[in-house]
Amino acid sequence: MKKFFAQDKPIVGIVAGLGSELGFCLALAIGLLIAGEPIMEHVRWFAGMFFPLILVLHHYAKGRTQLRVTKTLIVVFFVTFIAFMIYLLKTKALVLQ
Repeated sequence: MKKFFAQDKPIVGIVAGLGSELGFCLALAIGLLIAGEPIMEHVRWFAGMFFPLILVLHHYAKGRTQLRVTKTLIVVFFVTFIAFMIYLLKTKALVLQ
């Protein structure tokens, strides 16, 4: 497993980026279900999924040896952030005035 994340390939960035976001989302969803809270009322809390991704990006950018992974993580962050904002706007969880 450690050998996989040491490679400088775009697939490593995709797996690391989406994996960190998915892990946060699953943990939050399970926590909300255990607490008996409806998930759709707390959909904005899922914006926290970007914090682990930023930490992973910081780890790879600090090393400066895996530039392709770093660039891929930046693209993953941008695409998922835009998609999440569009989702919030369409579900009216975020309203622009």
